Amino acid sequence: MSKQGKNFYEFGPFRIDPDERLLWRGKKPVPLKPKVFDTLLVLIQRGEGLVLKDDLMKSVWPDTFVEESNLAQNIFVLRKALGDAGSEQRYIVTVPGRGYRFVQRVRLVPAVEEIDDLIVETHSRSRVVIEEGPSADHRPVTAERRRIRPSVVLAALGVASVAVMVFRPTLPPPRVSRVRQITQIGTVVYNTKLLTDGPRIYFRAFDREGKDRELLYVSSNGGEAIRIPKPLPQMDVNDISADGTEFLVVDLSGDVPHPLWRVPVVSGSPQPVGQLRTWESAWSPSGDAIAHTVGSDLYVVNPDGSNSRKVASLAGEPIYLHWSPDGKLLRFSLDGEGSNTWIWEADLGRHTVRNLLPDWDGSRRALAGGWTPDGRYFFFSAVTEGLRNIWAVREHGATWRRIDPGPVQLTQGPVAFYQPTPSKDGKSVFAVGETLRGQLLTYDADRGQFVPFAGGISADEVAFSPDGQWMAYVEFPDGNLIRSRVNGADRLQLTFQPMRVQNPRWSPDGARLAFQASARPGTPERIYLISRDGGPPVLCGPDGDDGQAYPSWTPDEQSILYSSLDKITTSRNLAMLDLRTRRVSALPGTAGLWYGQISPDGRRVAAIRWDKSQLVLYDTSSHGVKMLADGADYPQWSQGGEFVYFRTPYYAAGDAPHGIFRWRAATGKVEQVVGAPDFPLTGLFGVWSGATPDGAPLVLRNLGTRDIYRLDLDLP
Repeated sequence: MSKQGKNFYEFGPFRIDPDERLLWRGKKPVPLKPKVFDTLLVLIQRGEGLVLKDDLMKSVWPDTFVEESNLAQNIFVLRKALGDAGSEQRYIVTVPGRGYRFVQRVRLVPAVEEIDDLIVETHSRSRVVIEEGPSADHRPVTAERRRIRPSVVLAALGVASVAVMVFRPTLPPPRVSRVRQITQIGTVVYNTKLLTDGPRIYFRAFDREGKDRELLYVSSNGGEAIRIPKPLPQMDVNDISADGTEFLVVDLSGDVPHPLWRVPVVSGSPQPVGQLRTWESAWSPSGDAIAHTVGSDLYVVNPDGSNSRKVASLAGEPIYLHWSPDGKLLRFSLDGEGSNTWIWEADLGRHTVRNLLPDWDGSRRALAGGWTPDGRYFFFSAVTEGLRNIWAVREHGATWRRIDPGPVQLTQGPVAFYQPTPSKDGKSVFAVGETLRGQLLTYDADRGQFVPFAGGISADEVAFSPDGQWMAYVEFPDGNLIRSRVNGADRLQLTFQPMRVQNPRWSPDGARLAFQASARPGTPERIYLISRDGGPPVLCGPDGDDGQAYPSWTPDEQSILYSSLDKITTSRNLAMLDLRTRRVSALPGTAGLWYGQISPDGRRVAAIRWDKSQLVLYDTSSHGVKMLADGADYPQWSQGGEFVYFRTPYYAAGDAPHGIFRWRAATGKVEQVVGAPDFPLTGLFGVWSGATPDGAPLVLRNLGTRDIYRLDLDLP
């Protein structure tokens, strides 16, 4: 074999042959798909320099337009092939928002005999040696007289097996073969747990007013949805036992965390699970254990609540618990950096927890779904380009097929899908399908009804300029920041995806807007500024680990108050950002406060006490806190500072009055402005409400639909 002019790249235990397009670890080939190999080659040829994502995609796909998720998938596969743990990133380091850097020292070396020896050795092992037996008369050797040594046969079989494993074809990806809508009610709760016993699916849906969440079931093949009487007035259903006979239910009527009950599906009396209080719970496949959460702690208990065992203390609150079919693993979603949510896994036998997909940055807010009964596939949903889709991960190896270890996207809109739940036969997935549309309404006190505002545009989190002539709002459901006149005219789009905006606020001079956003999926939320006439968004403060939300300007425009969330401890407080120095300081006495909004005179802050949903007033001079009202959300000062408008939590239980209220500063009294509307509301990140410059309430009516769909699958 001629090696004249031929060179290899070496790093760590690896060697790359660019001409033959091979990656070797020692003397063993590492199989890579062509585009994955191209990605690696571009990175190592740049040495330790930063390779921008756009440049990398243009090099790997020079004649094809591809999404950024394709590049993220290649990086994920490369790290797996190199044995690079996501938390360590020994070879490929992610530079957030920019690109990637190959950080191992790469050596360019000439070809040597070692490579030829390796190839010769491989060929020699596949050679079958046939020996001649002794012959006195030197007769021609016949086939009957030939012998094959057993050791040679075994060696040949070993080489053949290795060759088969190395060059075996890749398993085809899973795909959706058919989609059927199996309910026609339009009001299914998007985050309802879909629970199936095989022939039926149990779920929650709103009543006609969009307030009470009813419990229903429907045939897994579709048909009429049947209402089930609720054993508890205010409840939520977490899970159904493997034999389909018992629900796990939390009682929402009391304090948090909630009491957990076992409720027979058909008939019988509810039984408390000991003295257990929890948020989330799930039956084990065998029915002999229950997993549940208390804050950021994950536990396993016996069905009667005894023998509690802590599995892990986590950096956030776990949600959507799912057992593996063999009962050895628990998977769940966990809040992460930048308001992102990741899939985590707890191994009950090894007593370990890990991020299931640490290198996967193709989507955001991943929510765990569940396994097929045979354990081959795990499903989850995640947001891609503003739309929630279903993804699948192949779990176990196929002996004679190679497996792509990365997530595979199964749906691509236009319907958003939540809660993928495998059927009992493992051939389908049930999911909540949602089409999003809103209508902006205001309350007309003279007519006593809600009427369209600005033509009924689909606008969320509306804020008005100080002169009352302009408004800024978040386009629903796309998440773009829009500026227009109050009648909707002179519309100007200020931000563009992948940035998704929340809580815009006008500066006192009306020239700028502050808002919170993630620059791209998976990055922390920060406070940004932008001109009312457009231009690039500007990051206000320094980088940090906290989540930044709900900006509010000081009257002198020199600082911005925001709500700070510690992602590790989940603690909240109010912080002040000095726009001149970019320094941040916590406001004394604001621990546990959230959604702070500064009064027009700058002397007081209306905020929400997070753990009790109380409206409070914070004095910026004395640092004292005074409670104004129980059960409050979305506080907003009137432009003159006479009132603080707020709404009762949309999903609040109990008999207390619901609707939009205001606190009058002159008297210290709370007044109801209007009762809760008799139609469902919606919002991009919550159910928002606001007020016009003259104090008329604003809401976003939900004109979208949510129903249950059945997705039939081909699962190789």
